[in-house]
Amino acid sequence: MLINNDPTLTTIILAGLLVSVIGLVVLILGISRILKTRSNVSSRLDHYVVESKTSPTEDKPKRVIIPRDISGSLINRLLPPVFNKVSNFLAQLTPASQLAKLDHILGIAGNPGGMKAGGFLGVQLLFLVMGLMLAFFWFTSQPVKDLIQLLIGVLLFLLPMLIPWVWIRGRARAAQNEIRLALPEALDMLSVCASAGLGFDQSLQKISAYWKSKLSEELSRTIYEMEMGVSRANALQSLADRLSVEELSSFISIIIQAEKMGMSYAEVLHSQAEQMRVLRLYRAREIANKLPAKMIVPLALLIFPALIAVILGPAIPTIFSIFR
Repeated sequence: MLINNDPTLTTIILAGLLVSVIGLVVLILGISRILKTRSNVSSRLDHYVVESKTSPTEDKPKRVIIPRDISGSLINRLLPPVFNKVSNFLAQLTPASQLAKLDHILGIAGNPGGMKAGGFLGVQLLFLVMGLMLAFFWFTSQPVKDLIQLLIGVLLFLLPMLIPWVWIRGRARAAQNEIRLALPEALDMLSVCASAGLGFDQSLQKISAYWKSKLSEELSRTIYEMEMGVSRANALQSLADRLSVEELSSFISIIIQAEKMGMSYAEVLHSQAEQMRVLRLYRAREIANKLPAKMIVPLALLIFPALIAVILGPAIPTIFSIFR
């Protein structure tokens, strides 16, 4: 095998692959830039040119050039536009279904840093380049002699690309768990407000003003949509589709059905609050029942070896003396 006999050849091949990938990315970005429709130069200059006031003796107004206000360092003015262009280009190459799914997950996670699907793809590209550099340094630092070193290099190339995805899925899962835990208390407060004579919309406003959490933020957004003219059923359904929490979706479906049938909100909210408390109790028991299975790994890797060392350690010299 060539990579075993000639490490220099391996280094040259990997360097050539790295340069080829970078050149291909630059070529694609350049072609996309050339093919993009260019705006008129005069329309771009109009942002910095204004007409001055004319005197009665002058026929045409003078055009005065306003100097462009440049602030910030060179890095801050150069990197964000380049990153946005690369992100938009990646978004154009990605299927619309994947972009919609990614936007949905980012929405559940709260769009950290105002990130959209294109920006997330740009972050994944950065981590991919980082993995490529790590793999390149790994293969060039030492010759590949066995399969384990080759697998380590491949993992160094692939694992960094998974870091943004694992991170955003973790944030989305944490947001859903937070909503799941806050839902029974929110339904209890809704039931109390409805029993006191408040309408459903006023009860939602009370909850969104009382708590500062992910659920209260989403309820505030739902109230804003209803104030903008969206029907209550559509706003609530949009809330269920946006968060993808099973318990919340079930509650919203029941509320929509109760509105269509003309049922009392107070009775529906009281029964739903009680049911949510029972579901939370069952979920806590389910998590507790999963703990013994999850404890097997740390017991086998950390605790059992220490116990064996403590128990059998004093007997090891005696055993060696017997066999000697």
